[in-house]
Formats: sequence, structure tokens, C-alpha cells
Amino acid sequence: MLAFIRGMSFLYTMRTLETLDPVRFALVLMCCITLSVSGQAQDAPMNAPEVMPVLNSCALIEDRAERETCSNQGIMEHIIGKLEYPPAAQSAGIEGTVVVKFIINKAGQVDKTLVLKGPDELSKAAQQVVRSLPGFTPGLHKGKPVNVELVLPIRFALSDD
Repeated sequence: MLAFIRGMSFLYTMRTLETLDPVRFALVLMCCITLSVSGQAQDAPMNAPEVMPVLNSCALIEDRAERETCSNQGIMEHIIGKLEYPPAAQSAGIEGTVVVKFIINKAGQVDKTLVLKGPDELSKAAQQVVRSLPGFTPGLHKGKPVNVELVLPIRFALSDD
């Protein structure tokens, strides 16, 4: 069974992209954070905790949906602001989507990033930007912090300029 948490609405994405500096060559779309469900050992990452991890900057928002939306927007803004298109890939005209799996650990830090698919020339940049995500409030299951596995697609596209 797969559960999907919508990362951004299309309108928010378009509004954000319109404000990007035209020199920026990376178009980053976080379509969704994909979670898969499976039974796992206690320290193994969970895929569907009772409470999902959220960015620390969004943790005090009372409404769960608003808190998760805030976190997803914050993740997207971080990626857009920090992602650097590799010059060699840019020169070679390489575009594509890199899918990065990572864990938000019990301490709320990004851990164990792994590229699941995508062009090799773009994978390192995608992994680096995911590793640089700011702190999270960890996910909870039965009231206790748990490791949570997330999958994030990052789209690289060259501008027409």
C-alpha cells in the first residue's frame, strides 16, 4: 500500500518558479513525498508513522495538514534555493529526475541518503541538497520518536535561455 503526501499545489509551484532568478538553470519540482508501508523492526525506518516528521520551523503549527504543508513548502524552498546544477551536466545538456530516498532519524536529522534512480551526472547534487535540509521534528509512532523513510523526486531542467 502506498500513501502519498502532496508536496505542493501546482499554483504554489508556479508562483515560486516565476520568482526564480533567470540565471538559475535548475527547475525543481517536488511532486510528492512518497511513502511505502511495511512492517519493520523497532530501529528500522518506518514508512507510515502516526505523526510524520516536519521541519522545525513548522512544528508549532497546530493543524496537522497545515503543519505538513508548511514542511513540504519549506523543503521545496530549500531545494530551489540550495540546489546547484552541475556544470558538466549543464554543458552536456543533461536533464532528468533524480529520486532520492532518505531517513529522518529519531533526532530529526537527515540520514542515509540513497539515489534510487536518475542520471549519474545529477545524482551527487541531488543527494547533497537533501543532506543539507534543515532540522526536523522527528516522526512519532505510539508517542515515541521513530526513524522515517522518505522518497523525494528532484527534477533538473535546463532553461531555454
